[in-house]
Amino acid sequence: MTSPQNPWQQGGYPQSGTPSGGFPQQYPQYPRQNPFAAPPVSAHEMGAVRRPMTIEIAFWIAVVVPLLATVLSVVSYLLLQGVVNDAIGSAGSGSTEIDAQISSVANGVMLFFFIVLTIIYLVLTALWILFGFKMRVGRNWARITLTVFASVWALSGVVGLIQGGTMTTTGSLGDLEVPGSYYAMAYAQSGLGLVAMAVFITLVFLKPSNWFFQAANRH
Repeated sequence: MTSPQNPWQQGGYPQSGTPSGGFPQQYPQYPRQNPFAAPPVSAHEMGAVRRPMTIEIAFWIAVVVPLLATVLSVVSYLLLQGVVNDAIGSAGSGSTEIDAQISSVANGVMLFFFIVLTIIYLVLTALWILFGFKMRVGRNWARITLTVFASVWALSGVVGLIQGGTMTTTGSLGDLEVPGSYYAMAYAQSGLGLVAMAVFITLVFLKPSNWFFQAANRH
């Protein structure tokens, strides 16, 4: 039977899901959230480690300075070749044929050493650039390798500055009178290597750089 007070109730049990009007009521479903959970992190923030400016500058040092050192070595060779040819011409034997042979032999020897040194420079430059890119993406082993390279280069720069000063004082290189432009180039190479490598080593071991490599290794 139905009660006159509640015509929708029958047998003393209420009928669920039938509010006024006879239509079932829909309730929105909300996902349960953990109030103690950390705030969401975007995919970009999770997939990338921010690179500090210290690493960017060190990377460009690793790319540009070896290339510049190779160019300076070529200029030094051309200057020295001119010095040798001038010395052979001024101390001629009186025979044009003999002087030409002596000049050819001297230039051949210089060219051989120049080719060998240029190949070494190019190989080292390629390694610097390759390891520089690896270091730029957070490879700590690349940082350590380039630090060893930089230390050796800086030491050779110190030796070059000392030897250059001695040669400038005497004003000669063996029996050849070397012009000031050659010494200026030698000082430029040694000074560039010393300063650039000191800056590079400092940059890659500053606090932002250490944080970058630690974060990259955890990623």
